Amino acid sequence: MLKSIRSKLLTIVALILLLTAVVIIYFTHRDVGREVMRIEQNNAENILDSAFLNIQGVYRGLISDRVASIEVAKERLKRESDFVSSMLDLYISDKGLIEDRDTELLQENFVNWLWNLDSGSTSFFVADKMRDVIFDTEMSLVERNLSDISDIKGVPLTEAINSTEYGSARFVVFSPADDQKAGDQRLGYLVFFPDWDWVFGASVDISYIKAVEERRLDELMNGLERQFDQMRIAQTGFLFMFDNKDNIVVSPETIFHADVLSQYFPELSASALNNEAITIVLDGQNIIAYTRYFRPLNWYLSALIPEAELDMPARNLVQSQSLIIGGIFFLGVLAAIFFVRHISGPLGVLTGQARKLASTEDPTSDDFDVNPLEKLTARYHDEVGALAGSFIFMRKELRKNVLKLLDATAAKERYESELNLAREIQMSMLPQKLPSFTGKVGVDLFAYLEPAREVGGDLYDYFMLDDDHLCFTVGDVSDKGMPASLYMAIARTLVQSHSAKEISPSTIMTRVNNGLSKDNPKSMFVTMIIAILNVKTGNVKYANAGHNLPIVIKNSGDCLFVKGISGPVAGAMEGIDYKELSVDLEPGEGLFLYTDGVTEAMNVRQELFSDERLLEQAEKIKDKNAENFVRDIGVDVVKFADGAPQSDDITMLMLRFNGPS
Repeated sequence: MLKSIRSKLLTIVALILLLTAVVIIYFTHRDVGREVMRIEQNNAENILDSAFLNIQGVYRGLISDRVASIEVAKERLKRESDFVSSMLDLYISDKGLIEDRDTELLQENFVNWLWNLDSGSTSFFVADKMRDVIFDTEMSLVERNLSDISDIKGVPLTEAINSTEYGSARFVVFSPADDQKAGDQRLGYLVFFPDWDWVFGASVDISYIKAVEERRLDELMNGLERQFDQMRIAQTGFLFMFDNKDNIVVSPETIFHADVLSQYFPELSASALNNEAITIVLDGQNIIAYTRYFRPLNWYLSALIPEAELDMPARNLVQSQSLIIGGIFFLGVLAAIFFVRHISGPLGVLTGQARKLASTEDPTSDDFDVNPLEKLTARYHDEVGALAGSFIFMRKELRKNVLKLLDATAAKERYESELNLAREIQMSMLPQKLPSFTGKVGVDLFAYLEPAREVGGDLYDYFMLDDDHLCFTVGDVSDKGMPASLYMAIARTLVQSHSAKEISPSTIMTRVNNGLSKDNPKSMFVTMIIAILNVKTGNVKYANAGHNLPIVIKNSGDCLFVKGISGPVAGAMEGIDYKELSVDLEPGEGLFLYTDGVTEAMNVRQELFSDERLLEQAEKIKDKNAENFVRDIGVDVVKFADGAPQSDDITMLMLRFNGPS
């Protein structure tokens, strides 16, 4: 499905745009939505606090006006009381001048004067020493005792009088009626006169203050009701007010669920004391409720807002952003399609040219049409044009390299042909079949060579010197490849040449060494064993020029390395006399010669086949004939290498002496 670059690019762009849209919408809904929700809640609380502050301001105005009115009334009562007191003091002071006057008459004259005094709305009363009211301009207190009259705190007026001293006064609020709550309230100013043991009082009606307050409270509630009707929080949220008796004080004209709402008044009251919002359920909707408590009037002011309406601005914002992002996504996809076509079109041309070039039978010919590529380089000055130019350059270089490759291939084929010919020549120089004389002289012999390259530097040979002596040899040239194969041919020729004149292996080795050491600019050398078997006695005389130790297979079943080295490698230095060594073979015993390609064969773990492993394998197959012995050792080496490439030539020669024929 996504095999073309066009589909991959379109998919990647679409996924990036989609992921970006999802991330933006998610964080907008989470963070911005949360912030918008908080702002809406703050707005609701601000509206509620504004209404609360309005009530508080009006109430403070009422209190201020009440205090001012009371203070005015107190000042008036004190002023008029001071005037009456001064007149009473004058009557008392005249007592000494007219001693014949009766005190009671004087008191009666004072009362009459007080009755005729024009005091406006101020009322006066007088209580005698028994605290019975003997005079009252309003006549409502006459014949009543002050102990029966209490102030608004329930304290009898007699106690207020008893707490005063001469010249001192006290303000009290009381009602002339028996029921303090039912009658009009009056502000009184009481003065005690010790000379006559009288109590003088002046009072004024203050019920009008309460009436004014009630009227202003009514105006406040009417104003709040109009305000609540016009005020909406969110879309359908509203304000209302109830008191501590769970009665609705102020509400909009169209308050919803008034009967259901009353059951939540206790919860709303508790939330006001804790100053926290609560959630109630009306008509299956979650309603957020904020409540404030106005303690002086025991009023609770509540704001109710549907939770969905508080979240609506956030949802609207997310919806609008989603539409914008969707439009951007659509335009982005269109731009991506145009961009991908702009890129994939030239790539299609390049793909076609590549296929055409791949199907060309002769890449070296000039028939390949590069005009479409040249058009791309002329039209596009970006990476596409550079790629088309590189394609033209690649085609030229490919043609040049193919020509070089053809030349190199031809040269390689010639070289390989020559190597193959050299291998055939080298292998033809070595004995390829079992010698026909082995049965006649009582010898079982088999040799094997596997070069690491086409031609190698190992050698083996065997031939009869006369009717009683068999010469056999194994060697390993220090180098590999063609030089080693030539050096091996020289060494083999020298062995055959000198062995025709001499039957002493040490002498033959000395002469071969001298021959190889002459004119040896590459300083090549060969490790070699030259052995001569007396086919009648089983005695083997040999010379070992730095070669691997041979293994003798005894009739007892033991396989042993034959110790002893005749001298250094052959070809390194002239004039070296090699020591002659010997070993006697009993009928049935054998001698195994090999090169280091066997013992130094390596596996993939860089482990060597080793002398010990070779000796162990020889003991396992000691009873096999010469050919099977050699082939089994070869198989063991291959298994041990486990697929690792052969690094050196491998040569083996097995001779088993069967006794004189």
